[in-house]
Amino acid sequence: MRVIAGKYKATKLVSPRGEVRPTTDLVKGSLFSMLQSKGSIADADCLDLFCGSGSLGIEALSRGARSCVFVDADTRNASVNLDKLGISARTVRADFRKALRLLRGQTFDLVFCDPPYKTDYAEQALRLLVKYGMLGSDGIAVVEHAVGTEINAPNTQTVDSRVFGVSAFDLVRGNDESDICGNI
Repeated sequence: MRVIAGKYKATKLVSPRGEVRPTTDLVKGSLFSMLQSKGSIADADCLDLFCGSGSLGIEALSRGARSCVFVDADTRNASVNLDKLGISARTVRADFRKALRLLRGQTFDLVFCDPPYKTDYAEQALRLLVKYGMLGSDGIAVVEHAVGTEINAPNTQTVDSRVFGVSAFDLVRGNDESDICGNI
């Protein structure tokens, strides 16, 4: 696993061991090309939930995001990668629900949500992001999940979906029941 483009291009990243599913370089490259073409990365404040190695947040920083907060129950690999690149970023080592409560009051332009498959963590995270008002007015959450799994969370709208092999990405915006926040 490596950084695909930008300031830190070609840097190899340390990835977690065990039952993990890191986003492949090919998929990450396609996802970020799509996000860049929509103007979603430059100067964005990002949140990398279930960050693992921090690969998605680091890729965003490499491509011009302003900041990123990295959240996981175990942030050791992300911290190693951030130190290796000399990136000063906040890491929150906690369950995602507790972390989102701690971060309440902050808004993010881009949220990466890559929870373990076969859980309802994506829906729970989206509910909390909307409840706490954490998605900026044009904010978008990129939710990775298994193909064939639907992500449904109240007060959100999926504005784009892409399939890459066995993984799918939904681009999700919050809404206030009557007005969709921003356009993509």
